[in-house]
Amino acid sequence: MKTDPDEHPPTGEQPPTAEPDRTAAPADPVGPERPDIPQAPRRARFASVDTFRGLLLIGMVFTPSTAVGDHFAFLRHAEWDGITMNDWIFPAFLVTSGLSLSFLLRNPSKQATYRRLIRRLILLVVLGIAYNAYGTSWFDITDLRFTGVLQMIGIAGACGAAVVLASRAMFGEDKMWLLIAVATTVIFLYGLGLDLISCEPLGRCSPYLSFDSAVLSTNHVYRTGQAGWDPEGLVLSVASSAFVLYGYSAGMVIRRIGQTDRSGTLLRIGTLASLCFLAGLAASAWAPANKRLLTPSFALLVSGSALAVVCIIYLLIDTSNSPTGDKVRRRITWPIIAFGRNAIIVYLFERVLLHAGRSIHIGDRSIETRLMEDILPVGAPAVHEAYAAVIACVILLVVGTLHRRRMYLAL
Repeated sequence: MKTDPDEHPPTGEQPPTAEPDRTAAPADPVGPERPDIPQAPRRARFASVDTFRGLLLIGMVFTPSTAVGDHFAFLRHAEWDGITMNDWIFPAFLVTSGLSLSFLLRNPSKQATYRRLIRRLILLVVLGIAYNAYGTSWFDITDLRFTGVLQMIGIAGACGAAVVLASRAMFGEDKMWLLIAVATTVIFLYGLGLDLISCEPLGRCSPYLSFDSAVLSTNHVYRTGQAGWDPEGLVLSVASSAFVLYGYSAGMVIRRIGQTDRSGTLLRIGTLASLCFLAGLAASAWAPANKRLLTPSFALLVSGSALAVVCIIYLLIDTSNSPTGDKVRRRITWPIIAFGRNAIIVYLFERVLLHAGRSIHIGDRSIETRLMEDILPVGAPAVHEAYAAVIACVILLVVGTLHRRRMYLAL
């Protein structure tokens, strides 16, 4: 657990801070600061990035457990083709991972950076496997799934970082156009494989599952391979680096001109968002949006809409010049940022709370059942939303306390 808020963000990437003025003279080492010598400004955080991540995590808490029967269908995954809020949240989170990665890699790459990226990948994979094992037999790995959300974050982030570092080695600096081109090429090549490689049942399976099963064995993929796809499979995780690269490109803009040229920031990210969204609409004629298969239309539509939300939140939060407005903004966004800055804790703690609520019994009924039937003063189906709100409040007590003390879990 780290206590420096400017060096240790929630998911292990560098936090969203503005570039320091490296031309400023240092403070007088033997006396008080002299007014005639310019001082290096304190790096200001871009609260919009933490706010967006926090909103996504809050949305995660409310999905899909609150989607019951025919109610709140937008909180469930789409039956097959299509995009719901539940489909949108996790890929959008990968976009925020790219935003944060742009700040981690803002300085010339060093051995420490490489070690941190490798360490983060390993820890996310290990945590993801432990997450899958939680609530089952910890020591029986016969049918334990090795793929998952945390593993996908680690693999997609590592692949995205590798592309950035390779392009930087070739050109000496980040080239936004190149990163966008690589991201788009990756996602369309992946989609081409979906179209050209056959699998059964046709149209309801992923041809990449055979590769995942060959590497991990069928027992260790999603639903032991019976579903016909793995929504966090190995090949799909590599292709999801496209989300990270789109986010990284937007982060480059925020990092470079987010404080000095706000209209230019909105124009550049807005243009990228529009191009992604329009390309996604065009790709829908080739293959409809589908999260389970990660079709190009899905990836582009989600990336475009996520970047559009980044623009809106940046406009509302990071472009204010009013001290009064800033104070109000900080009060409103404080609990959201508390979620966003300790993302790993939120994700893991939600699983612990949900499992405890279902497995711990008071009398003949679980805590979850007693809360929904006897305590929460609402009827179905809103009681499920109320229960999710209780979970969110308990999580906020923890991450809010950590945030107040400026303590963040960094990988």
